[in-house]
Order: sequence, then C-alpha cells, then structure tokens
Amino acid sequence: MNQMACIYILGITLLAVFDKMISPLLPKHYEMKVRRATMNDSKWILHHRVEMFKDMGESEESLSETTRLTKQYLEDGWTKDYLYFLIEDDSKVVGGCGISTFRIPPKFSQPTGTYAYLSNMFIEPEYRRKGLGKMLIDYVIGFCRVEKIGLLFLHASEKGLPLYRFLGFDSSERLMQKSTTS
Repeated sequence: MNQMACIYILGITLLAVFDKMISPLLPKHYEMKVRRATMNDSKWILHHRVEMFKDMGESEESLSETTRLTKQYLEDGWTKDYLYFLIEDDSKVVGGCGISTFRIPPKFSQPTGTYAYLSNMFIEPEYRRKGLGKMLIDYVIGFCRVEKIGLLFLHASEKGLPLYRFLGFDSSERLMQKSTTS
C-alpha cells in the first residue's frame, strides 16, 4: 500500500472516531432536512425576507413596503424564476434561502454561462449558531453543482460575512451596482 493510501485510510479512521466522540455533543441539526419550497410555502419566504431585513435594522416604513412588494411578487407565481430552499426541524420550518438564476453567453471559466444570486438567507434566532446556515448553504452549493450553475454570488450582511468567508466565498471589489430607479 502506498503512502497516500495509508494517509487516506488514517484520515477516514480519524474522522470516524471524531464523529463517534463528538456526535452526542452536537446539536440535532443532523436530523434536520433541507427541501425545495413550493407555492404553498410562500408564507415562509415572506416571513424570512421581512425578518432578515428587520435583523439588518431596516425602518418600519421600509419593512412595510418590502412586505407589500414581496406579497405581490409571491402572488405572481414566483416559482418560474426563483428557487427557495427551506430547512426543517421535524417539519417545523426554521430557515431558508433562495436563488435566482440567469444565463449569459458562456466562456472558458463558466462553460454553461449560468449564474445564481443567493438571497433571503435566514435562520430563526433560536436555531442560530448551530451549523444550520452552513448546512443550508452547503445544500445550495451542491444543488448548483448538479445543475451546472457555475457561479454563486450574494450580498452579505455584517452578521453573514464570517459564514460566507468560512464557506469559501470571495469578495470582489469589481462587482459593482447602480440603482436605475433614480
């Protein structure tokens, strides 16, 4: 057996021992599941979106208008251009996030030309700091890989920055935005 094979087997063994030792200490998020939302889950998208902006300190006026606009969006059949994922604890929804996909002409580094924008990342306060955000983002990243979505990007809140950095998201000073409403 070569040296690399021995290192690999040792690593797998150490992971198994670690898992056995640490599992009783971990939160029960291993029993939780992630699923794709349906039209029947629209209330969760609204709830997560409003609570996310509330956590970010948005004004009551802004929250009220966001609620109105989001309700209208959800009533217009959001499933045609938005995918939302929910994380559940024994069928109780405890968080979620969504992606909007779009295509541009492909290039070498993005052969499908398909990109996704992640939004509405929200975990209920009593479930935070238990690994659920990571679990949800890992699920979305896996979904993007299967669907050949070459790049996932987002705008991070201050609270979300450490998680996204930990998961390997990079900042770019060249990604720019401009409001076209004024």
